Amino acid sequence: MKKTFKLGFALFCLSLTSTQLAVADSNITTVASGLKSPWAMAFTTQGDILITERAGRIRVVRDGQLQPDSIANVPSVYHAGQGGLLDIQLDREFANNRTLYLSLAHGDAKANATRLVAAELDQNQLTNVRVLFTSAPTRATPHHYAGRIAQLPDNTLLLTVGDGFNYREQAQRLDSHLGKIIRVNREGQAPNDNPFIGQPGAKPEIWSIGHRNMQGLTLVADTVYEHEHGPQGGDEINRIEPGKNYGWPVITQGIDYSGARISPFTDYPNMQQPLLDWTPSIAPSGMAYSEGHLYVTALAEGAIRKIKINTDGQLDDLGIVYPDLRERLRDIAVGPDGFLYVLTDGPEARLLRLSHH
Repeated sequence: MKKTFKLGFALFCLSLTSTQLAVADSNITTVASGLKSPWAMAFTTQGDILITERAGRIRVVRDGQLQPDSIANVPSVYHAGQGGLLDIQLDREFANNRTLYLSLAHGDAKANATRLVAAELDQNQLTNVRVLFTSAPTRATPHHYAGRIAQLPDNTLLLTVGDGFNYREQAQRLDSHLGKIIRVNREGQAPNDNPFIGQPGAKPEIWSIGHRNMQGLTLVADTVYEHEHGPQGGDEINRIEPGKNYGWPVITQGIDYSGARISPFTDYPNMQQPLLDWTPSIAPSGMAYSEGHLYVTALAEGAIRKIKINTDGQLDDLGIVYPDLRERLRDIAVGPDGFLYVLTDGPEARLLRLSHH
């Protein structure tokens, strides 16, 4: 069952710039400032917070202070448009193996791709850097890389690969990674139980198809929740199951930026309906889980939405929390202390700690 939430035009347009707004809510604390277009964060077992910046840096927040030196030996990235260094995910056994995973845009303006990299963190540098996966075919656009990483209970890795913006028809093609969620093991190989293994012409790494630009990926027990940007309208949250088709661009609630219809269909046989749909778009960015709820940051709406996971598996959008926090928000995570941490967006961004929710 799908729920559509109509947002007023004024709400949709709120905070379309990266202007830093004053935050009056005493429950919001600035942990660090001076971040340059951050994208994601991860918490180490030693208490550090690692933050990726799209230009290709990993910054460290230690004891509440942003360290002047970034992590050394980060792989080079294609930094243009929406591309650059994207997600960071610590391996479930990081305390023992020091392994982390990065997603990034790789290549150049004429041929670029979404790449998944593994490395070990040794003091203030990465070692044993190795490429696990690079999407194919390459594209000639600097947009819609997606890039979210999640680790399943069996320790395999999921990576969202966007549709490349100008290549949306490839989201329905099994000979392309574009518009897909892929699954590989920790060595970068396609597991034998991936849903399209052995199908002629199909990329073996594909786990689900029919996606646009999915920048939220959260594991709740063994259930995978994903959200993705629609065009003008049609932002979605989906429950992802292997082998399923999530419809893009055949079905959508959104319209193209030109105002043209993308498809006459909002449903189609053998294509999954979203659990939630936001029209007009809120531009969802990060997503985190805490105590029976999903928390979604939004860029265009400039807000955090709290979403209840019901016992029947359906979702209820409970609306905006922290209403004083109204600016473009890039990512959200739950810290070791159980509180929510949020990255704002843009060239002068901050890391915030939210003391209750």
